[in-house]
Amino acid sequence: MADLGQSIPAKIVDWKAVGQDRVFDTKTLYDYLDGGAEVYLAFDLKQVFVRKYQGPAGDELALDIYEFGSPEEAFGVFSSERQDPAAGIGQDSEYGLGLLRFWQGRCLVSITASGDEKRAEGPILALGKAVAPLLGPAGGFPALLDRLPQAGLQKDRTCYFHSAVNLNNRFFVSSENILNLDKRTDCVLAEYAAEGRDTSKLLLIRYADESLAGAAYSSFLRSYLPEAQETGTAKTERGTWAMARLRANCVAVVFDAPSQEFAANLQSAIRFPSK
Repeated sequence: MADLGQSIPAKIVDWKAVGQDRVFDTKTLYDYLDGGAEVYLAFDLKQVFVRKYQGPAGDELALDIYEFGSPEEAFGVFSSERQDPAAGIGQDSEYGLGLLRFWQGRCLVSITASGDEKRAEGPILALGKAVAPLLGPAGGFPALLDRLPQAGLQKDRTCYFHSAVNLNNRFFVSSENILNLDKRTDCVLAEYAAEGRDTSKLLLIRYADESLAGAAYSSFLRSYLPEAQETGTAKTERGTWAMARLRANCVAVVFDAPSQEFAANLQSAIRFPSK
């Protein structure tokens, strides 16, 4: 990452790099993020490159390049926090006023403005376009995405993650880790168009083995759907349906379905992995 800094332009439009570049690893990340580190450490984070830029009016940009152990992990962090329109940079991106995020290969890039956010928009996008080609070739997506039903899928609202904190950041299930999620679990939370509702959610989890999946399935039913009993299906207090299914080392849960039939059809369209 320190070598990468030599390739990144020191001047973008009329904004110039200021101060010393810094690199943080998993042990020192708390010194930089202080409170936000856990979100990144839930993935296979390796290190972070940080550079500051300053504009002619004194406004600043912060360039953060997070390097992960694989492209799948970089996509995971990007997808777990995505909320703004795409900016056409890297493999996928988003831009909201004063903040650009994109991923490319094993890296996630964040460029943030402090000061006049509108004035910083041009330099932010120019810097992103300059950095993206320096991060190497495009990387692959998590294989679990290929198992999702395609009909009605909202692809830009699909995220990949491992831990309960990432799940609850996107869709709150429980203050307790009732699905026994950890770094060994691969999870996808997808949203689907549903008549009469904004979206329904499908959570697909792959565990390391069948015994872990079975224990998580039982824990989820006890805590979240006690009235479902053996069927794994119940109508919730919100008037929507939830349905959980166990298949080998996988657990799939449909939330906020408008009907039991909708939930069943979504479950039946999942291409469950063989292991």
